[in-house]
Amino acid sequence: MNAVRAPAVVVLVAMAVGAAVFGTGPTSTPDTGVLPPLHAGVSLTAESGDLWFCVGPTVALDGVDERVVTLTSISDEATDGWVTVIGNLGSEVERAFRLEPGARLEIRPGPFVPRATFAGVTVEVPGGRVLVDQRLAGQGSGVGVEVGPCGTITSDVWQVPWATTAQPGNRAMLLLYNPFRAPAIADLRFIGDLGRRETLDRQGVVVAGRSISVFDLSERIPDSSVVSATVDVRVGQVVAARLQIADGSGPDGSSGLALTPGAPEVSPRLFLPGVPGAAGLGSSVVVLNPGDETTELEVLVRPAATEVFVEPYRITLRGRQREVVDLGPDRLDGIGPYSVEVRSLDGVPLAASLVTRQVADGQEGGPAGLSVLPAVGVGATGWRIRLQGRADATLVIANPGATTIATVSLSTTGAEWPAGVPDRFEIDPAGQIQVPVGADGLVLVSASVPVVVVVRRSGPDGRTTALGVAVAGSQARPAP
Repeated sequence: MNAVRAPAVVVLVAMAVGAAVFGTGPTSTPDTGVLPPLHAGVSLTAESGDLWFCVGPTVALDGVDERVVTLTSISDEATDGWVTVIGNLGSEVERAFRLEPGARLEIRPGPFVPRATFAGVTVEVPGGRVLVDQRLAGQGSGVGVEVGPCGTITSDVWQVPWATTAQPGNRAMLLLYNPFRAPAIADLRFIGDLGRRETLDRQGVVVAGRSISVFDLSERIPDSSVVSATVDVRVGQVVAARLQIADGSGPDGSSGLALTPGAPEVSPRLFLPGVPGAAGLGSSVVVLNPGDETTELEVLVRPAATEVFVEPYRITLRGRQREVVDLGPDRLDGIGPYSVEVRSLDGVPLAASLVTRQVADGQEGGPAGLSVLPAVGVGATGWRIRLQGRADATLVIANPGATTIATVSLSTTGAEWPAGVPDRFEIDPAGQIQVPVGADGLVLVSASVPVVVVVRRSGPDGRTTALGVAVAGSQARPAP
């Protein structure tokens, strides 16, 4: 941990809080029973606390050069909390912390769990008002980075629509993190190029309490262009994520590193804002039908210029199967920026991911291009985005509602609002905007109706795409 050891009185105060709140570790998840879940949400009042869950590799894993978990105070008073680091070899370390207003604390999980190649980090903040994100960097030139918020929910069902084990040059791993003391029991199902695979040794998998389990998809479903996974937890709840590392030697020549959270919820309507249109990038949507019913569905392209119409992609998808839709130039050339909606025509809940890669005819020596964005079925009226100073960022704000204009206001703390960039917008139904916001600071987004906010970063070490952090209590389903 990069934090300097706190004065004794601070540690005692934090430990007193920990004894009352954290003494037995997390025993419940943040309440998602009333409002639909988003991957990450932050409480803005001292009366509401947050649990953050970060899962990923350490630098002991070949191909990983750096992993940093960053805690950022967005409070106007000191914040106490507790951090637990758990390695995949069984080691566990707990530390108290105090964050002064506006301060940051960096945690490098590796040194706390020596020889572990993966680590789960739980950050417990009884007073809320702390953002937690992590940065992962690949090893060697062009391997890429991943930057995004950690999650604030656990679930008993997770969907992972996309990974690839195509050889050579691709490694994919499914990570399950159990931050609670009680064990979890899960069934794992995989879909490769040859169809679904359910093996007895992956039914009733025990994820011990306070542990992280790693499943190598490259061994389980070898040399498959697309691998999808479903995690059904019979007992308990876990956090699921997929780690993908591509070194550029694979069939499509793409390189990069993508640590992507699983989807904790399926929905008959899913939204993917901000499909990048930079030269040399190619995108596809992977749609997974995790249920047993066959569905008719559409993949709808929503141009930012709402007067432009694109013929939908129509798909029939059987139960427990997936489909890859290439967003190629045949239909989309010249339409400008766009978002994607995946819609089941008969109400069958789905999961989906947007996969973007550097393609073979991209710019020579450009940044690594692999990024994966999970689709969401929920928007929010409040968002918080922490920017880091290593890459320029663009906010993509989409209004997924079909009938209501969204009025959006932007502001920032920690840096001046970019000169010449408007801070108030009206977004048409099914429309989106793109706003350059620089490289450092905290951006606040407020909207009159639920919107979806994605931050795209591009720098010398790679490109990343991630959802923002919703303000707790502001999430809602968009109007149909």
